[in-house]
Amino acid sequence: MESGSPDFLGQLLGIDWDATLRALLLHYSTVTWAFLLDLFVDYCVYLVSALGLFVLFAAGQYSLGHAGMVGIAAYTTGILVVKLGIPFWPSLPLSGLAGLAAGLVYYYLLGARLSGFYLAIATFAVGEALVTLWLNTDFLGGALGFHGIALRSEWDTVPVVVAIVIFALWRLEKSRFWLAFLAVRESETVAGAMGVNVARTKMLAWSVAGFITGLGGNLWAHRVTIIAPPEFSLNLTFILLLGVLLGGMRTFWGTVAGGAFVYFVPWLTTTDEPGYRLMLYGLTIVIVLVFRPGGLMPVGTPKKRTVEDLRRIAAAASSQPADARTADGDRDPSA
Repeated sequence: MESGSPDFLGQLLGIDWDATLRALLLHYSTVTWAFLLDLFVDYCVYLVSALGLFVLFAAGQYSLGHAGMVGIAAYTTGILVVKLGIPFWPSLPLSGLAGLAAGLVYYYLLGARLSGFYLAIATFAVGEALVTLWLNTDFLGGALGFHGIALRSEWDTVPVVVAIVIFALWRLEKSRFWLAFLAVRESETVAGAMGVNVARTKMLAWSVAGFITGLGGNLWAHRVTIIAPPEFSLNLTFILLLGVLLGGMRTFWGTVAGGAFVYFVPWLTTTDEPGYRLMLYGLTIVIVLVFRPGGLMPVGTPKKRTVEDLRRIAAAASSQPADARTADGDRDPSA
């Protein structure tokens, strides 16, 4: 009995690979350097906001309303540059401070009281409430959007901001504050028992993430030039979330790689059909999650110690002078 399902294997074997190769060459030959540069700038704008979400996840603060924080910074930017006439560069730190203030509000309302799944749902609710608020606020343009923002997020400005954010995160990862973030993410109880101020650590994570997201919202507003409230719905949060999770939580470089994967893979497809594009995009994500469940840059496992390793460690310890061992923190038995 024949089924009505298509013969995918037969269709695959019947593909004219020469014609497919010619079609691919024709498709990519139309790509210009100007298009690639614009795509790279769009990715950098996206990356800044994704790095802000990564900081939250590094401290165990799971947010499904991060798009709302991006929207707060974007609308603040619109008010600063359109209503108050502040230039682009001075508006950047001001938008960052607005994001920092929003992060503190998120912390005091939600982060200090909730955790895990409940925190994620609460941040989602706040984000959707903000979208509804912006839709019904005439001062911010309402459903028609906020107009009049100049196009300033271009190749000569955005990479500078991205480089500063990456350098700041690189230094943060080398500091004791990052160790506190990781400790709180693993277990707030154990971190508190080991002397970590859990409340202050979570507040710092929300503040740093808010400031970085504020910069991302500023770049976003100066890129799209017209801010529409639906842009900051759950869809944007999921796109930011994919970049963080696909990259892995080992380091912020994972978000850089995961964000590039999320942003560039759809443009590598040759089909113009949205359904096929989304299908290929989703299939690629599933393959990455199956074969790299820890992300593109997963957390490495500790090195297993062999007998020879232990002997070398013991020999090095025995050859160390006694006064040096005492200075390193070992108590002198004669004391």
